[in-house]
Amino acid sequence: MTLVHQATGVAGPYDAVTGQLSAYREVLAEMGVAGGVHAALVAPGAPAGVEPLERLQAATGDVVLVHYSGWVAGMQPLLALRRRTLLVYHNVTPARYFWRLEPRVAVSCERGRERLPAFARAAHVAAGVSRYNAEELRAAGAADPRVVSILLDPAKLGLPADGSGPPGEGPGSAGSGPLILSVGRLAPHKRPDLVIRAFALYQRQREPDARLLCVGPPLNPSYLERLERLVGETGARNVTLAGGVAQAELNAALEHASAFLSLSEHEGFCIPLLEALAAGVPAVARRAGGMPDVGGDAVLWTDGASLGEVAELLHLAVTDEGLRVELRRRAREQAARFAPDRVAADVRALVEDGLG
Repeated sequence: MTLVHQATGVAGPYDAVTGQLSAYREVLAEMGVAGGVHAALVAPGAPAGVEPLERLQAATGDVVLVHYSGWVAGMQPLLALRRRTLLVYHNVTPARYFWRLEPRVAVSCERGRERLPAFARAAHVAAGVSRYNAEELRAAGAADPRVVSILLDPAKLGLPADGSGPPGEGPGSAGSGPLILSVGRLAPHKRPDLVIRAFALYQRQREPDARLLCVGPPLNPSYLERLERLVGETGARNVTLAGGVAQAELNAALEHASAFLSLSEHEGFCIPLLEALAAGVPAVARRAGGMPDVGGDAVLWTDGASLGEVAELLHLAVTDEGLRVELRRRAREQAARFAPDRVAADVRALVEDGLG
């Protein structure tokens, strides 16, 4: 019996690629071909069932599906496999964002980009999770890369599985002022510093009682301290840097958020943006990387150059009811393009071509 084994560099909590390992495992199980799930580094808190890469045992005829988002020690055997391989590329953040703050991460990113061509050429079938990623794969030497989007289950957000979004007119704002929600790892390329500065300006000029909730683990303690100092320097109030949170807490934040904000400079896809759209939260975001593929015409886009512009877009997203209704309608349509049955069909096609 032919099995499809999954492998990646790092598996841990609050990690998008790790989430895809679990989502793919369900699809593979439905197909009757689910093999093992492995990572070169299994971090504390990783989902149950993820095993170290050295335990990967692929029989003759089996297929190995590699989720690629960087390089860590122990991944070299993946390039030496004498098995049919599939490649799903989640993108590698440019190393320049990390050299001064976390050199270890910078090395992983630098080596990850250096080795991408080897993985691209070795793959029998290759896919990027966005058109942006697929084009990077093509440039790296992959033959005819396809797009297989992130597999998101709206049920985990408490939403219908068809991606139609919640009933009603959209999320309200519990508390004394509008809640601005920003979700993503607190890391330099995601520019949480600009989120804080833009929020401070919005709060000062438009909504004195506004609140900012940043959800996501920090790159390291020193970077978190830098952001906490920035909050004080800007004079912003009601700012919470929550770190990683449980799914129930994130769902509650999406339910009560008045607007979603991302000013990230580099994204291969951006799951938090898709989750915001699925939850009907008006979104303001920088047009970067794979984000336009995710947001389409359902987002108030900015180039991030003017924080004053960002503040005004937030004000419109929070106060203009006609705009909110239209953004929610577009968000529902955009999220439906990523409905789990549609993406699962693309995953099955990828696997079937690999098995063939």
